[in-house]
Amino acid sequence: MSSPDESLIDTIYEAAHIPELWPTLLDRLSERTDAWGGMLFTATPEATRWVASPQTTDFFSQFLAAGWMAKNPLVERGVRREHAGFLTDLDLFTHDELDAEPMYDYMRRIGGGWHLGTAIAVPNGDTLVINIERRHAQGAFLREQAEDLDLYRPHLARAALLAARYTQSRYEATVGDLEALGLAAAAVSLKGSLIACNAGFQALMPSLVQDGPSGLVVTHQTAQAQVQAYLARTRSAPDTAPGASIPIPAEPGRGPAILHLVPVSGAARDIFARTACLVVITTADTERLPSSRLVQGLFDLTPAEARVARDIARGLGVPEAAVQAGVTEGTVRSQLKAVFAKTGTSRQAELAALLNGMSQIRRGESEETP
Repeated sequence: MSSPDESLIDTIYEAAHIPELWPTLLDRLSERTDAWGGMLFTATPEATRWVASPQTTDFFSQFLAAGWMAKNPLVERGVRREHAGFLTDLDLFTHDELDAEPMYDYMRRIGGGWHLGTAIAVPNGDTLVINIERRHAQGAFLREQAEDLDLYRPHLARAALLAARYTQSRYEATVGDLEALGLAAAAVSLKGSLIACNAGFQALMPSLVQDGPSGLVVTHQTAQAQVQAYLARTRSAPDTAPGASIPIPAEPGRGPAILHLVPVSGAARDIFARTACLVVITTADTERLPSSRLVQGLFDLTPAEARVARDIARGLGVPEAAVQAGVTEGTVRSQLKAVFAKTGTSRQAELAALLNGMSQIRRGESEETP
């Protein structure tokens, strides 16, 4: 057995800090086993997050689009083995089983067919799977090749643990920043469970929201139905779901509120993130206007977009905001459209409510578009 490659070990730990390096790491693992490329994915009941080597990205995209992940016997058998190392196809199946398995037939037809992989349980509930792919014509992976990658498996497990903790820390920091604004906030998973929430959000339990056995529960029935519908849409298309704002009328002992669903998408949701959205609740008790810099950081706005958002929250219209900034109204409208998309709002009143903690959107108020 060869000695571990120290530079490869360095790349493993770099990927824990920099998610963009996972494709490079998969390439290097593939090179050691004369493979085509690799895929890293999390297998959870909520959704499959994945990244692949550039040369195999289209291959894995076809595989996922065809629905094979939901009926993947390779992952099922591999995870069930609870083996702290890499396994080949022939560790899990006989040749006859492989020839009779529809998934293998499909993968061979689209260019792959042999696998070398390991499953790593992460404390946040995810199962991380590293899969190295070889074209069928190259022949099966050898046990010796699996044992070579076993040299790096403990480092991969530690890197996965670090990356998962960073993801959790990011959401805890985000809801903490919103706490500093006086805003109740929580990070909610695709299934609806609370991943992190701040003290302001906890203070609204159980009168407005509850952490139920099946996840977040909004005590107002209509709002609860809207939240569940939003999460369902996000599960089906996690990177394209828009935001939403849901007014909740006052009830005895509780004032009116607005529940804002701010999507987490793109680069903000890495391979380990299970978060569907941030839930931000504004009530009559939250009246502080945040600084432009904080608004910019929380919602990934440009400085110009943050300035427009703050101007709208101060009660300025588009013409006044344009004069203040010394730009055209068309420029402000374009910036405001981007602000709506990033904050999960669709009207100026909703944006002002999010930033000011306004109590409610007046019934019958006309929609404002940029």
